[in-house]
Amino acid sequence: MALDDSLKVGAVAKAAGVGVQTLHYYERLGLLRKPQRSAANYRLYSPEAIRRVQFIKKAQAIGLTLEETKQILDLKEHGRAPCGKVAELGEKHLQEIEMRLDQLRKYRHALAQALSDWRKENTTKRECAGEFCDLIERLP
Repeated sequence: MALDDSLKVGAVAKAAGVGVQTLHYYERLGLLRKPQRSAANYRLYSPEAIRRVQFIKKAQAIGLTLEETKQILDLKEHGRAPCGKVAELGEKHLQEIEMRLDQLRKYRHALAQALSDWRKENTTKRECAGEFCDLIERLP
């Protein structure tokens, strides 16, 4: 990388939509390569770092962990196509999302039923009998 093309940490952070500390954290985890340093010891990144950080953020947005994202980036850096790994991780996360949605549907039903029952109770007969709040404590 020519020093003329290099970007300081603040410019990369701004362009990628993250904080400077996030870039430092990604470096520590090995998600970003250690940047070159200027004569004044400023971190100098290649413009490619912006695209890499944007990729990391997109991977997080679809539910990949930073460790999983690192595995994908490492495959690519070693000349291997990461798409198989991405598909594998995608399947895993899709199953997790489906299980979570099932749990949320069950919770939604239980909460709706508890609220409905609570509203039907005569206000003079209502008791906050639980240690904290019976309405919450009687949920399954």
